[in-house]
Amino acid sequence: MKPLCALVLLVLLGGPTVVGQTISEFTVPSLAAGPIRITAGPDGNVWFTEINRDVPGIGRITPEGVITEFRIPRYARPLQITTGPDGNLWFTESQSFANSIGRITPSGSFTEFPIPTRASEADGIATGPDGALWFTEHSGNKIGRITTSGAITEFVIPRSNARLEAIVAGPDGALWFTERNTDVIGRITTSGAITEFPIPTPGSQPIFITAGPDGALWFGESSANQIGRITTSGAITEFPIPTPATEPYDIVAGIDGHLYFAESAANKIGRITTSGVITEFPVPTPGALQGITSGPDGAIWFTEIEAGKIGRMSIGSFTCTPDAATLCLNNNRFRVTADWRTPDGRTGQGQAVSLTSDSGYFWFFSPANIEILTKVLNACVDPFNSYWVFSAGLTNVEVTLRVVDTQTASLKTYVNPLNSAYQPVQDTAAFATCP
Repeated sequence: MKPLCALVLLVLLGGPTVVGQTISEFTVPSLAAGPIRITAGPDGNVWFTEINRDVPGIGRITPEGVITEFRIPRYARPLQITTGPDGNLWFTESQSFANSIGRITPSGSFTEFPIPTRASEADGIATGPDGALWFTEHSGNKIGRITTSGAITEFVIPRSNARLEAIVAGPDGALWFTERNTDVIGRITTSGAITEFPIPTPGSQPIFITAGPDGALWFGESSANQIGRITTSGAITEFPIPTPATEPYDIVAGIDGHLYFAESAANKIGRITTSGVITEFPVPTPGALQGITSGPDGAIWFTEIEAGKIGRMSIGSFTCTPDAATLCLNNNRFRVTADWRTPDGRTGQGQAVSLTSDSGYFWFFSPANIEILTKVLNACVDPFNSYWVFSAGLTNVEVTLRVVDTQTASLKTYVNPLNSAYQPVQDTAAFATCP
């Protein structure tokens, strides 16, 4: 399939000059499929849901743009989709007669789990720090929790008719969610304790929310045309979008340390730095953008519900800036981060300490307790012609090590499973991106 491509050479809309972002679009085979939500899969592909009737319902697209569709056993009106802790994809079935949480294996096998509350209109879903999936009930006014074996528990929201939308795991070990009707950001612990934080702007209608690279949560305000940021203590800051009436929808953190969001009404992809500077990128085909995710290839992937397309935007080159959680190795070309999770559900970012220009380490719980040692070496000579990644560890917690080539925006991800001794990484073909 040949994609439609556009090279974004210059955008000056409330942000710095941006050079070299390329947008490609891939048409979904089923006519009027209505691709709506999207996520990075466990298999190196990107997965999405199709909302319209008489279409398969779940789609998969490879980094090269090859699309395969899988038919849900019944019409389910699927919405959000996410990768579960069991290596499968989990999604919400919002149609009232379906009223289930669905699971699909990477090979396409379906299982459905009925939600106890009738006509709950399940919407958002995310993997929690406790190894379960958490979801919102748009009409049921509840937060649900489902184990990977299908056991469901529900928690009632204090405010009535909140119209719950998205949910995401936060950096504090809790789940964070949006209440569209009440202009509230909610927080629920894994034991079910709920706290609510009102958004300063009335009528803001928050829909999507994500964990940012700065330890805060970021969300779109669809009616106020703003991007919001909330700390884990509840302090909210709002940033107006330069283009009026964009209807910001889904939002995600990119591999470059910025956040990206879909502007549904303006047909643009927005980017916001953690300091609040916004840049916007026009999408070639008008299509009512909806879902957005950071793909396994490091690019930004998004859905175009009206155009029936899946879009991909390359991030382009960027600068690695070392900070408390980031190593910049090999002449600052490679950005390295490490996220961790313990058996009791605690999560966090590894704290980075540079050793040499090519190497450094991360500690998780105490500066005196080194957990992960990593180096990136330049082997750009015959016969190797690549950059090598090596890593060793002194831990058995879950670790997700991400190494990004900032010149090409290429990403390599290495995962050490929970309760497993850290497996050494000796990747001598990591980045064939010389020089």
